[in-house]
Amino acid sequence: MMYKIKRYFAGVLKQAKMVRWPKKADLISSFAVVLTVLVFSAVALTIDDYVITQILKALEDQFGTTDAEAALRFLINFIK
Repeated sequence: MMYKIKRYFAGVLKQAKMVRWPKKADLISSFAVVLTVLVFSAVALTIDDYVITQILKALEDQFGTTDAEAALRFLINFIK
């Protein structure tokens, strides 16, 4: 049993030595791409959330909270 465990970890070490680790410049450029996409996504979601909130507030002001059916009809007609 111990032999199999030792053989397994020896194989893991052998595979780890064959890994091609990225150069520093590659790592930095990949990090910059990921960070850019992350920031862009955060800004887009924030704007989207704000717009949807404003639309829902306008619908609530227009129809009130008791007339949900009319608000839904208005929204469906607005989308069409």
